[in-house]
Amino acid sequence: MGASLTVGVELTGDGLGRLDAGVAGIAGLAGSLETAGVSYWVIGADRGETNDVTVEGLDPSLLATIAARHTSRLGLVVAAAAHRDHPYNLARRLVSVDHAAHGRVGWLALDFDHSIALNASTDTWTGADLDAAHTDDAVDAVRALWRTWPLDSVVGDLDTGVFSDVSRIRRADVHNAYDIAGPLNVPGSVQGDLPVWRQAGFGRGGAAGAADHLIVEDGDDPVPLAGKVVVRLRSAVSFDAALERIAGHPRVSGVLLRMHPSELDRVLREVLPAARARGLLGDWGTGTLRDQLGVPAPAAPDLSRNPTVFETVPNPGGRL
Repeated sequence: MGASLTVGVELTGDGLGRLDAGVAGIAGLAGSLETAGVSYWVIGADRGETNDVTVEGLDPSLLATIAARHTSRLGLVVAAAAHRDHPYNLARRLVSVDHAAHGRVGWLALDFDHSIALNASTDTWTGADLDAAHTDDAVDAVRALWRTWPLDSVVGDLDTGVFSDVSRIRRADVHNAYDIAGPLNVPGSVQGDLPVWRQAGFGRGGAAGAADHLIVEDGDDPVPLAGKVVVRLRSAVSFDAALERIAGHPRVSGVLLRMHPSELDRVLREVLPAARARGLLGDWGTGTLRDQLGVPAPAAPDLSRNPTVFETVPNPGGRL
């Protein structure tokens, strides 16, 4: 048997159809997942698949912000696409939620968001096709922006009046499908970068280089030879047997359980405890979501040679 699996949960409609969609309902759902030892909740994943959604629900980043304030260990993975949202807006929103969660947020980078499409079939900002290569460019841009203002450059020294060491704030200088100078106007994450999930599959060879976790569909996709692989299971009826089978694969680090909200209680009460008792699921780690999942931050992009934002004045804007 391979290493014990991490476990993520996706709920169709994000589970809001079975509960009061107010703060209490969202907090209760997140608390149930945390108590059951779920590694992370993927919020908004079904937006990336063809569906009949005609009315916008609550934005996944809003749900994650609420859940962050009512949990202490549960990872919160926000599904979002560079579709109508520019990478600058995505980078800022995701890292802001991560600050609220003290480093427990990740990003499921979608190629297409059907819930906000509004008949837009290309990138609203560049006109590019919404495919895996376009998402690669968006992920590269977001990661560069996350690194422009390192969190540990914020010193908050009341005696000297220095808020941040601005000599460490650098331009993103992104030049792919997007041209972004930067920097981000929010400090980076305590994680360094937020971990990124991508969908694997045929014709998506570039995705391995632009993700921390690749999602493959159980029984449909071949397991990639590179990257951390997470297998998505879509039938709660066979979760038990599938966990046993997948735990034996040396290339798989986790599972992602997609289910209808009506199936959640049985999975949390019966399936996960039984799988954990058999040693199939790992125990919680400590620290950030990256720490808990055992995924080091990628080496790229390296901004050390990029120009600093404030080149002529010793510390402009860095005073308290």
